[in-house]
Amino acid sequence: MSKRDVESLLAGYDAEPVLALTAALRIALERDGSWPELIAATGFTDTRKAALLLGEEGALDGLAAELNELRGPADLGR
Repeated sequence: MSKRDVESLLAGYDAEPVLALTAALRIALERDGSWPELIAATGFTDTRKAALLLGEEGALDGLAAELNELRGPADLGR
């Protein structure tokens, strides 16, 4: 993700974490889709996917941190 993409993620994260992460995942995965579709497209464990879909704060924070570190096409969880 570009610096601008990360700034966008961080700017929207506090108010609407799932919306900000959805936008970031669309960029990172280079595909369109809803939050559940994007989570399904990752290589995350079923436990992590479930935590993200339930909106668990720790899981969302962890994904935000991971996306913050990406600088190329994502291979999330693989």
